[in-house]
Amino acid sequence: MRCLKLWTCVVHLTLLCLVSDPVTAAPALTTIQDTLYKADGTRFNGVAYIEWNSFQASDASAVAASSVVVPIVDGVLRVRLVPTSNASAGAHYFVRYHSDGRVQFTETWNVVPSPTPVALAAIRVANGAVTGGGIRPPASLSITDIAGLSGELDARPVKGFAFTTDRIVKSGSTGALESVQGNLDDCIHVDGTTGPCGSVSSGNTGPGFTDQEVPAGSVNGSNTVFTLAQAPSPAASLELHRNGVLMKNGIDYSVSNSTITFGSLSVPQSGDLLLASYRLASAGSPSGLAAGALTGSFPAPQIAANVISDFNIAAAAGIVESKLALQYPTHSNANDPAANEKAALTGTAGGPSATNKYVTDADIRMSNARPPQGHSLLGTEHGDTTAAQVQRGDLAVGSFATGVAKWTRLPLGGANRCLMSNGVDAIWNTCLFTGFNAGAVPFTGANGTLAESPMQFTWDSSNRRLSVGSNLNASTLTVHDGSSTGATTLTVRSGLLQGQNLLQVWQNSNGMEQASIGADGVLAVKSVEAVSGATQAAWRETGTPSDPSVRADGDAWYNSAKKSRKSFDGGQIHTTPQVLCAANGAVSASLFVVSLGTCSIPAGLLQPGDRLAVRATWSHEGTAGYAVRWRWGGAVAGSVAVPGSTNLLDQKGEVALYEGGPVVDGLSNGANLFLEKSTENYTSGLTFAFEGNSTATGESLRLIQFTVIRYPAQNNP
Repeated sequence: MRCLKLWTCVVHLTLLCLVSDPVTAAPALTTIQDTLYKADGTRFNGVAYIEWNSFQASDASAVAASSVVVPIVDGVLRVRLVPTSNASAGAHYFVRYHSDGRVQFTETWNVVPSPTPVALAAIRVANGAVTGGGIRPPASLSITDIAGLSGELDARPVKGFAFTTDRIVKSGSTGALESVQGNLDDCIHVDGTTGPCGSVSSGNTGPGFTDQEVPAGSVNGSNTVFTLAQAPSPAASLELHRNGVLMKNGIDYSVSNSTITFGSLSVPQSGDLLLASYRLASAGSPSGLAAGALTGSFPAPQIAANVISDFNIAAAAGIVESKLALQYPTHSNANDPAANEKAALTGTAGGPSATNKYVTDADIRMSNARPPQGHSLLGTEHGDTTAAQVQRGDLAVGSFATGVAKWTRLPLGGANRCLMSNGVDAIWNTCLFTGFNAGAVPFTGANGTLAESPMQFTWDSSNRRLSVGSNLNASTLTVHDGSSTGATTLTVRSGLLQGQNLLQVWQNSNGMEQASIGADGVLAVKSVEAVSGATQAAWRETGTPSDPSVRADGDAWYNSAKKSRKSFDGGQIHTTPQVLCAANGAVSASLFVVSLGTCSIPAGLLQPGDRLAVRATWSHEGTAGYAVRWRWGGAVAGSVAVPGSTNLLDQKGEVALYEGGPVVDGLSNGANLFLEKSTENYTSGLTFAFEGNSTATGESLRLIQFTVIRYPAQNNP
């Protein structure tokens, strides 16, 4: 048996396609390849986030600011980047290594041009090193030449009219920067005003303070008494430091007004530094030592001795009470007690009467002991109570309801209510009782009281499992809306300062990261196992009409516009061949041309730049000749008359697609005899048909197998 193979030639698309626009060559790339280890000798697993600002490459091509994420599996890092050592000044790459749910470390790269892969040691940049600079920068730049610079400058404060040098700066009423005005020894307030230290802004009557004051007194190892400029108010506000160590009031020293007295075990030694900080009674009150008719120091001076005499007391003072043994006649004696009244005061004479009110316990006749009169606890007899009628179960509590603290009646609370504090008053409120079902998690209900839902919110303490929406407790956390009208949802939303922090992280029992989801939607996982079903595939990608702009070796995606799956390897995009049809054909003994196999191609699948490979394997039973061919829509291609001595035939053909239509190569054998340009509209869909016939009665022709493969278009200039 003899086998005849019909081979087709390769038709270059460059001879058939329209001339495309010239494309600027991409800048040269350097391959960075290395193996990363942890300090314990294990290999690093994670991702590297590589970022860069805009710069100009050595071939004058503009590299836009962007970033790329490079996976590091089993320590292996490999990425191709534009060199920066010979680029514009300042060009570099900033790299963050991410693993175990966080950024482990960062570094800066200055990539050198190299035809062979380089290690990290050759490109790492030390802190402060200058990168780039291989390209002379332009002589001058305007603000608008730098993207975003104008907006950044507008967002920053500017110098105001009152801005001067060698002054502290504040924000003025217009937001401009102004210098603080005042004397060199003034203090600055929060509102930007100035004044003598210890003073306050207008309208402030709160307490003043003194910080870091050195008490007056000799520091010689024997002196124990020191004096402050003012008296601390309160005295407990004094903080006294000796050589930076806080002294204890009542143990190391005592304070009286403005005088500090040290204990015998805490006497300051020569060379010691004492610093005192304390509050004053009021920033608006006088301070310092009193003088003149007053003695002591402010804010609590006393009247000096011998200042007030008899002639200082005026009649308007209203001092008219009895004066016994007064040495000075300060007022009229008209209201003095009579002689018998004075005797009554001493208990020697007189008796109680309407006119004699001066009887005291000294009178031996006062022996009629009187029992106290009864009165209500919350009666008007007490000035510190709010009058009320007591009821059963009442409590007397301190209340400030009237603006003054008074004992007040608190009525008995309702059934199963407990007495508790709200931080201000004692109140009746819901009790924290223990009558919940086992495993139910208490929560605050719609009416503000504690509630439970033992069918929808439970905790299994034995197995440490929490169930939300049901009581299944099927895992450590079970989220399931088990109601008849429920729908389970789980939302994880990024925070305002999420940044590069991961939304979710999965770890093994050793705390090692196994998978994570970033705020940008990137799922990092070591492996994926998916199972297809009878009604749905395990993997579905909606695709993108344009190829991703940021790519790394190993990336794969579906281009929905080109109807092709693509990958990025070796710095280039590659398409995946597609088997459109591969099947067994039929058997026929017909002497007329019949179809023994078909392959339908849907509309929109084929694209300009595609190539189709066609192959059919035939067998013939008999001695007479036979004919085979394949049809491209309505166009016949690959028509061959085969002698009867050839009982096995392998037929090949190709179709090249471009904007002007398809070019069909049915059977060239090295010549262009079988090349033809078809007018079929391949974008609307068409059918391949494999046809043939015998030439003698009783002989059969079989289409053993046929295959149609699509090679999607991909341009890598």
